[in-house]
Amino acid sequence: MSEWNNSSAEERIEKWREFRESLNGLDDEELLNNVAQFFATVPLGARCIDFYTPDSWPTPWELLYHKLYCPSSISLLIYHTLCIALGNDRVQIVLADTGTDRLLVPIVDKKYIFNYELGKVNKIKDHQIEVIDNFADAEIEQVQ
Repeated sequence: MSEWNNSSAEERIEKWREFRESLNGLDDEELLNNVAQFFATVPLGARCIDFYTPDSWPTPWELLYHKLYCPSSISLLIYHTLCIALGNDRVQIVLADTGTDRLLVPIVDKKYIFNYELGKVNKIKDHQIEVIDNFADAEIEQVQ
């Protein structure tokens, strides 16, 4: 079992804080890859958030505290991490249709997509995705 499941809520929140601090001073490529790899270590569980209702999405601290680890909640954790590291103006979170699935995915600079493939930063142009909904910043509780 992973350290994500065997640690206290405070330890999980501290681990996320320490990771965010480790991103300071990295160039964009290294930062993006580190974020993708870090969140690939979080175990995936059953769906725990509804990607159609952003007003009901938990904060990152609530996700970590309650161990809410589904693909959508991990995308939300990635989104918040990237917003803190890069700024809200470079990051968005969208509901994407791949033709076989619908995914909540963070996008950086309208070029890079996260949580499409676990542990990787993908280029949007290399994949056939259709954006179903682009969630406005006002709908998502921003963290700093």
